[in-house]
Amino acid sequence: MEEIEIKSTQNDLVKYVVKLQNAKFRKANKLIFVDGDKTMVGLIDDGVEFEYIFLKKDNRYLNKIKAKKIIYVNDKILDKISSVVTPCSMVGIIKEPEVNFSDFLKFNKIVLLDGIKDAGNLGTIIRSACAFLVDGIILVNDCVDIYNSKTIRSAAQNMFKIPIIHSDVNLIHQLKKTHTLISTVVNSKNDITNYKFPEKYIVAFGSEASGLSEEVIKLSDDKVTLLMDNNVESLNIAVFASITFAMMKLNQRFICS
Repeated sequence: MEEIEIKSTQNDLVKYVVKLQNAKFRKANKLIFVDGDKTMVGLIDDGVEFEYIFLKKDNRYLNKIKAKKIIYVNDKILDKISSVVTPCSMVGIIKEPEVNFSDFLKFNKIVLLDGIKDAGNLGTIIRSACAFLVDGIILVNDCVDIYNSKTIRSAAQNMFKIPIIHSDVNLIHQLKKTHTLISTVVNSKNDITNYKFPEKYIVAFGSEASGLSEEVIKLSDDKVTLLMDNNVESLNIAVFASITFAMMKLNQRFICS
């Protein structure tokens, strides 16, 4: 572990970190920008290794950090490199995890997210997927950037606990050889609360505005609906997904027992 001190906001590394807030630049470098103290503390507690971590010398979490390079900075530099309005005491850079599509062939419970545009919703869905033991998540059709800073903060430290891949619908054809594709729709004969999930399956969710794309619906082997009372027409997609994940876990316990 290398330790460096930087005092100038004009330092080249400081400028580089600021550029990593741009999605195109970040993707090209295969790095992830993380800030917000709650998220950073969660990642440190989980033992996530940082490529770089920027903080002051008196930071109380210093002895718990796993990082290739620790960069000591001042408040001015933290203000410059942070993307949040509230002052934060740490900024981290993490190497983008390598996820192989072949790994998904071994998973039993997979979630497919189709055109999810809201970063906060995506982060909440990831957090709920971790909480209810989903094996992996696939994003298709112009979903929001997985490593958008708002997505990461909404997922809290859970972003790196589950394999997530951005793919195209063609790969779903490969998975359908071993998995049942179940689409969540507004109207179907199957209520999620009493639906019996198969052993290996993919559950697909669309955006609140547009729902699932036609290509995903056409690929579906089955469809499910969450029936609601009191004339409630719809739920936030993250809330709906969370309820579904809970039903999936309950179904798994029923099968195991």
